[in-house]
Amino acid sequence: MKTVTLKIQDDYFDKIISFLEILPKKAVKIEKQEEEKKLKEIEKSIICSFDDIEQGRTKKIRTVA
Repeated sequence: MKTVTLKIQDDYFDKIISFLEILPKKAVKIEKQEEEKKLKEIEKSIICSFDDIEQGRTKKIRTVA
């Protein structure tokens, strides 16, 4: 399997994704970039930290590294 990175204008993004979803699942694998995954993890951790503070479960904010 080979990797291709595409930069797609917003106007065509949905069309490209629709085309890729038509292809067999074994033929195409759509992955998010590692940076996006890490950003989502940090965002989730921050939201959980604020929720903990609001609920009184902690007096300190967790360190996000």
